[in-house]
Amino acid sequence: MSEISTLQGQATIGSVQWERQRAPRAWRRWLRGVPFHILASAAVVFLLGVVAVAAPWVAPHDPIEPNLLARNRPPFWMEGGSLDHLLGTDQVGYDLLSRTLYGSRPALLIGLCAAVIGLVLGTAAGVLAGYYRGLVDNAIMMLADAQLSSPFLVVAIAVIAVLGQSIVVLLVLAGISAWPAFARAVRAQVVALRDREFVVASRALGARDWWLLTRHLLPNLLWLAIVMVTIQLRGLILFESFLSFLGLGVPPPQPSWGSMIAAGRQYLVTSWWISVVPGVALVLTVVSVSLIGDWLRDVLDPTLRHR
Repeated sequence: MSEISTLQGQATIGSVQWERQRAPRAWRRWLRGVPFHILASAAVVFLLGVVAVAAPWVAPHDPIEPNLLARNRPPFWMEGGSLDHLLGTDQVGYDLLSRTLYGSRPALLIGLCAAVIGLVLGTAAGVLAGYYRGLVDNAIMMLADAQLSSPFLVVAIAVIAVLGQSIVVLLVLAGISAWPAFARAVRAQVVALRDREFVVASRALGARDWWLLTRHLLPNLLWLAIVMVTIQLRGLILFESFLSFLGLGVPPPQPSWGSMIAAGRQYLVTSWWISVVPGVALVLTVVSVSLIGDWLRDVLDPTLRHR
């Protein structure tokens, strides 16, 4: 009996060790299945997130402290540049590296928060429209189509002119601009799910609407929410940057990539780095988020998964 117990113990230990060895292999196998450009995009987004959080500690200079003695300095690899200002300075002596690092904060913060606002509003509207149909569906979709067909940027400019320039106003406007896309996508998915067998069976057994919505419909919308947030994030980042480019976004002197690009457009011939440095950061962010969003759609969308 003691020998049998010993053998069983050794088998148990061996199985645990085998599981521990198999887990890293499965992880590496999953990573090998992810395209390289997606891994690179994820690394860029992760690095931007870390930089946005750690900007006060990694920025070499104060982003809102001008230095007229060091204005229009080129990046360190050009003649006249220095290691004290790695990416150069602008027309009033702001350090471009510091302002670019701080500029990632409003881009990501406003983009993510506005995406969450659009997700909540759009999901609620899409679920109601797709599940109840009829008058509710017509009213919600008419409102969404009206906003999509109207120049919302002009509306946003008018609202900012009335309410004033602030982060809160910009955040709310960005969130409102995103809800119609969420609502239309969610409605289409709910319409496809409301007549499925498991929903019809639950309804036949006497399940209430709130039970069907919370237990059957909303869990099946999780993949769509992840994909839509990622896809809409790129547009919301551009929305914030464009309003800041017009001088209606993040209030100065707080740095924003859009306002930094606008500040350097008059110096593109003599001091091109003033606009190019934040422009490169904006392009990298938008392209990385776009690639991740498209990949998540291909992976998570059940209609595309087996194609």
